Amino acid sequence: MISTHIKTAQSILEQFEAEELWEAAKELGFPCALWKLPHTHEIKLLISVREGIRSCQPDLEKLSPGFIISSFHWKEQDDVLFMEGDIIAVYAENGLMQQIDNLPGEEHPEVIRLAAKAGALKKLLVAHPNPETTLLLSSLPDHDSKTRFERTVELAVSAIRQKQFHKVVLSRTKELSYTDQFQPAKAFQKLAKAYPHAFVSLVNLPDQKELWLGASPEALVQQKSDGIFKTMSLAGTQKAKDEAGNLIAKYDIRWGQKEIEEQALVSRYIVECFKKIRLREYLETGPKTVLAGNLYHLRTDFEVDTNAVNFPELSSVMLRLLHPTSAVCGVPKIPSLQFLSEIEGYDRTFYSGFLGPVQVESDSNLFVNLRTVRLKDGIATFYAGAGITEDSIPEREWEETELKCDTLLKVIGKDF
Repeated sequence: MISTHIKTAQSILEQFEAEELWEAAKELGFPCALWKLPHTHEIKLLISVREGIRSCQPDLEKLSPGFIISSFHWKEQDDVLFMEGDIIAVYAENGLMQQIDNLPGEEHPEVIRLAAKAGALKKLLVAHPNPETTLLLSSLPDHDSKTRFERTVELAVSAIRQKQFHKVVLSRTKELSYTDQFQPAKAFQKLAKAYPHAFVSLVNLPDQKELWLGASPEALVQQKSDGIFKTMSLAGTQKAKDEAGNLIAKYDIRWGQKEIEEQALVSRYIVECFKKIRLREYLETGPKTVLAGNLYHLRTDFEVDTNAVNFPELSSVMLRLLHPTSAVCGVPKIPSLQFLSEIEGYDRTFYSGFLGPVQVESDSNLFVNLRTVRLKDGIATFYAGAGITEDSIPEREWEETELKCDTLLKVIGKDF
């Protein structure tokens, strides 16, 4: 229920759907985020109208309600980007607003501007409906990307055999153009329906003049209001559908030694992080086969009762220990990270960093920024990675990155 003190603010804003308010916030240059947590139907919208995006330390238990996003090359002493939850709206599966918190108040000039802009956009859409929701027109020419990526896989396998590290996660990009008619918020809605098991998000970063849209299968740290902390190891990849397009049953999936070892390395890494802080009271479940979009993965879940172990700041401590995990970087961390910096050949920016809501309804949920696309200057940049071990075959690793790009492409793109 909507509490009495914000009824007036709600009366201004409740007439708008999440897409309309998000679009209005974007056009006004307000940082904003839409998201849906895994296994839920609620969609939440956060808009920061007063301070924009600020930098801060990710001490999750100390922050006010907001949304965090951080780059891959974040180190434990670095700040992250944080947008304050000035306005947080909750929408039911049917699109109706269930709840709204409006901290600035109904008379705040930026709230009035937001309502006016949303109203204008709503009228414009009624007068000129635009059904276009697909993203892509054509691939940008890059004939050498496959050859380049397969060469980096060969270099990585050689380095592993020389005992420089045990595993490294190589990534690549895929660039396509999109039109002005593309509607990011509608694409978010399509992803949210297509991938109920993923963290689906759409983030507007006005300072960078870019949007990030994604459907991540991997939780980094989750801290619930009841004190339960969760994280997971996620590695190993197989197609989820056969050649006819039918979903392959989980019990028919067979994992090879390469995938099993890759997943075990990630799980071992999490256990080592627990050992560093002398935490022994944790529950480990798995590994089990899980569906993520058009792919199957191996996943192991870890859970800690922070109340029972008297460790309320565990999520902040583990965030600093875990990132970048061996699922997006490698094992050991330092040599594999150095190899990536020298060989990968591009800046990952926010890809394989982390993002998500903090202290929203007293819960914090940060996810690894995977299965993601950056929208900037008419170019959609898709990102995908593959875990490389000494048994990796370059052609198969390329195919894995193509499958991961297709997680988004099959839902929001065409003519690619």
